Amino acid sequence: MSAKRPNCLAVFAGAAMTAWLLTSAPAAAQPSPDAIVDAFEAVLGPVRTHRPSHPKGVCAAGHFVATAEGTRLSVAPVFSGQRNTALIRFGVAGANPNASDTARGTRGLSIRFESAAGDLFEMANISAPVFIAPTPQALVDGLLARANDPATGRPNAERAAAFAAFVAANPSVGNQAAIWAANAPPASFATTPYWGVNTFRFRGQDGQIRPARWVFEPRAGVERLTAEQMQSLGNHYLADELRRRVATAPIEFDMVLQFPGPGDDLLNPTIAWPDNRPRAVVGRLTVTEVSASPGGPCDPISFMILDQAPGIEMSDDPVLQARASSYAVSLSRRTQ
Repeated sequence: MSAKRPNCLAVFAGAAMTAWLLTSAPAAAQPSPDAIVDAFEAVLGPVRTHRPSHPKGVCAAGHFVATAEGTRLSVAPVFSGQRNTALIRFGVAGANPNASDTARGTRGLSIRFESAAGDLFEMANISAPVFIAPTPQALVDGLLARANDPATGRPNAERAAAFAAFVAANPSVGNQAAIWAANAPPASFATTPYWGVNTFRFRGQDGQIRPARWVFEPRAGVERLTAEQMQSLGNHYLADELRRRVATAPIEFDMVLQFPGPGDDLLNPTIAWPDNRPRAVVGRLTVTEVSASPGGPCDPISFMILDQAPGIEMSDDPVLQARASSYAVSLSRRTQ
């Protein structure tokens, strides 16, 4: 990391904290966790055998070690500088366990970190810098607007009009779709960045609380499918490609924190912060093995332990606040 990076962070610290104070607010009323899962099921039908989102995936394992800068910026156990074991799940967007690996859409990176002392921290990241809805209510409304006619089980003109009206009233919900329209899918689980999209509060060794978002950047570089590969690779190549790659050498991602500038929206995950905001490399995730078959130890985990207070705490982003409880409802329905 450049020797100038800490000075850059210092310059922006006051502005970032001002932005935090101006945009942080008490959480608005949210739909219940059951209502959120019900909305997914209105589109997908009852989900009892797999995750409602990113159900197709592969389980892996490895470790995570914080950098000295990560230890400085957070007092959480995961950033102690010691090795954390990592249970890792890579997934493919959508609700279909047999989704095509060449489809345009997000790939997922979910991680359970465990320190030597047994401290747990979990996260779910996607291969886009933005989410599909600014609030839980918008997520529910968007899902219900997409639902098929309950009488026929098929789309109709009324449903299409309802969804078009929803998008017109909530234009930022199209930000993620615009990314996929402009970019081909990742060539490998190992060659795409994965963003956390939500803002968290990081308490540093100096006691200062800094709002930040994170991204896991592939050290192998970013590689996307060519038009020819999208036609030739078939629907189910990603897991096997990852197994072959890791069998040759571990794959690595740098965890990078991004800090907001003046005017950046801390509470809306459909809006990305500009690329020129201050950044800090805070750790490295290393993937050392991949399960030989689908499922494995990742299956019963919903990756919903979203903080390690006081070092990492959730912000007031309403989408973030709703995640853990709705994950828990989904998990309970799958394991009844």
